[in-house]
Amino acid sequence: MSQHSELRSWLTARSDRLVGELAEACSIPSVSAELPEESARMAGWLRDRLAGLFETVELVDADGAPPAVIARSAPSGAPTLLLYSHYDVQPAGEGWSEDAFTPSLRDGRLYARGVADDKADILARIHALEAIRGLGLELGIDLVWLSEGAEEIGSPGLAEVVDARAQELRSDACLWESYLRSETGRPEIGFGSRGLVSLELSLELLRSDQHSAFAGVVRSAPIELSHAIASMVDPDGRVLVRGLRAEADPETGEIAARIPCPDVSSAELPGVRALVRRPADELGARGAIEPTLNVSSLASGYQGAGSLTIVPSSARAKVDIRTVAGQHTDGVVAAVRDHLREQGFDDIEVRLLHAIDGTASPMTGPFAEAAIATAASMFGEPVIHPQVAGAGPLAIVASRLGVPIVAPPGSTRMSSTIHGPDENIAVADYLDQVAFLVELFLECGRRESGGSR
Repeated sequence: MSQHSELRSWLTARSDRLVGELAEACSIPSVSAELPEESARMAGWLRDRLAGLFETVELVDADGAPPAVIARSAPSGAPTLLLYSHYDVQPAGEGWSEDAFTPSLRDGRLYARGVADDKADILARIHALEAIRGLGLELGIDLVWLSEGAEEIGSPGLAEVVDARAQELRSDACLWESYLRSETGRPEIGFGSRGLVSLELSLELLRSDQHSAFAGVVRSAPIELSHAIASMVDPDGRVLVRGLRAEADPETGEIAARIPCPDVSSAELPGVRALVRRPADELGARGAIEPTLNVSSLASGYQGAGSLTIVPSSARAKVDIRTVAGQHTDGVVAAVRDHLREQGFDDIEVRLLHAIDGTASPMTGPFAEAAIATAASMFGEPVIHPQVAGAGPLAIVASRLGVPIVAPPGSTRMSSTIHGPDENIAVADYLDQVAFLVELFLECGRRESGGSR
């Protein structure tokens, strides 16, 4: 029996246990924005789970955040791969078919908050290391583990942890949390990420709400705030704020142009187009080389039953701006304030909620090439993303440790509804992810030793 067949047999025989352990992790509501005690419980759970796989495992205090989990294998002198992940999750939100933190298995899919982002990645790495050990395979590389507990709120404390533990975290490359598989199963690999600037825009115009008979006489906070937001982005979704448009270098632009449009069919309503009104072949590159502006919430006035005819006195909106490499928080906030002032919206207050810079990472090199080759051999030619569409603290790790970063394909697809209700992954995709990680770790070792596939 071939090594690949033995691995698949190992996974199949233990699939119930593996999925059960993933479900157990997802049952801990480690919501960094709301439940610090549950985040601390998740950190302890992860520390205990790693104890049999690494030589050292410890919890490291992080200022303003739950503890980080750092582990190291016994150093052998081989190249070292850093495994980054985050164990915190988004709040449950509304719209779930069942309780978000009571994982349920339905039609071959596991539903739970955090299952796709990021607990499947954590457990898949643990299970991959178990499989390597259980099959008696030679790893050939050293590993360092870093899990933080506050990625979903902007990674406070992470920079200080990385600086304080730089010697222990020193590595040759970093495997980030996973990126995507397309709805057809094609793997997608990211190098670097966009940044994120989260803002609250607020406007208060009246001492109190007024009767709507005076609409058109007194100023309306929700109408003015809506006009202000509309002035910042065109109907096709492109950012209009001066200073936020960015031109990609020719090589990056050429690679991004080959990225297919994301498949959003799982989000479409019957008869309603979900994509912005541009040709689909233009949209794949947006997540890699263009900044975007999104309104995540817009609140004003009466929200109860029936009608209350008022001109609301105030309005507020939460806006997130995804930035590209070279754009930084201070410049983005200044550009938004300048734009609003130039458009005549001087009364709007702009408050920074949290932010993290984006970063680029080399798309070549031994580890990048191993990831691309492994994905191609298992799933077919991968889609290459110069930057992933989402944001995360890649810049913190890359700049402080000086490592290239790769976000590999995982269990997540567009239909996984990350951050939304009924977040889920397919069990088959999870087992594929474990198998991919086994092959990737072994491929890294083979390349270092001069072997080949």
